Amino acid sequence: MRRIKLVIQMLVAFIIATFAYTLLYEPHQETVRAAVQQQLSKATPAATTSASSSGSPTGALPAGKLRITLLDVGQGDAILLEDGQRKVMVDVGDNKKDKLGYGGSVALKMALAKAGVQEGVDKINTVIISHHHGDHLGNIKWLAGKYKVSNIYDNAMPNPSNAVSQWLNTELRAGHYHNRVLKAGDKVDLGKGYYFEVLAPGDFLSKQDKARFNNTSIVMKLHYGQFTMLFTGDAEAPVEDYLQQKYGSALKADVLKVGHHGSKTSSIYKFISKVQPQYALISCGNREIYNHPNKNVVGSLQHLGAKVLTTFEHGNITITTDGKGYEVRTER
Repeated sequence: MRRIKLVIQMLVAFIIATFAYTLLYEPHQETVRAAVQQQLSKATPAATTSASSSGSPTGALPAGKLRITLLDVGQGDAILLEDGQRKVMVDVGDNKKDKLGYGGSVALKMALAKAGVQEGVDKINTVIISHHHGDHLGNIKWLAGKYKVSNIYDNAMPNPSNAVSQWLNTELRAGHYHNRVLKAGDKVDLGKGYYFEVLAPGDFLSKQDKARFNNTSIVMKLHYGQFTMLFTGDAEAPVEDYLQQKYGSALKADVLKVGHHGSKTSSIYKFISKVQPQYALISCGNREIYNHPNKNVVGSLQHLGAKVLTTFEHGNITITTDGKGYEVRTER
């Protein structure tokens, strides 16, 4: 009798539970799932997405987004940052074409156009020149005139063997552009929660280091909310070693702009192991000319878990972040 009573009770409980599920949950299950997903989204930063080949994004940015584009300019560096209010560039590529006929202002104009920035229409507010080598500042005179540049920051260490460097130094020291001489310890504010922390050059540079213009490079860590990216110019092993000793794990960044186009003179293991980037981006031209990037450098970066992308292989490389997560897309 007890067994029959127990079975009846269990059957009644099952019928009530089934009725409650059908009446209360099932008609509203999508609403419930959406509410749960919304709570999960609030609790968890947006996931990093892997690079795709669907083309570099252009056009107006949604509020709260930052777009960073490593421009495909051949043998040189040129990086564009856009936050919807201003445009900033770090380096501007070479005004000369390489021996295979690629580069110059034509390549920069084309890369900017692919990123949605039009000559004679759009204004590039600020340009930061990492150091006075032609493949980083060569297009500055052309760019300043075509894109209404008003601020040009540099390290005030001109290159006597480069005519564009001499022109730029004269212009800046004469006050024709608003200029800041950047050094370790400086901060470049670009908006709320959006700034560059300058790590180099500094007093640690020896005369021998300064004689190699690569080591005078302005090295900066970009902060945009929780997103970070390290800009290294052409800084070589002596600078990297100093930085890894001074900053240690504080060098850690989501994305690394690899130093000196992936040359073997840079990207020492101690340094990149402190940065621990998820993505390592290399601006370079055809590998046959300068052997950039070095295979051992690429191997070290991959060994540490970084996804390595080059402008020669992928064209413009674009990062879009909301300060929490980010996505990386490539032109090809």
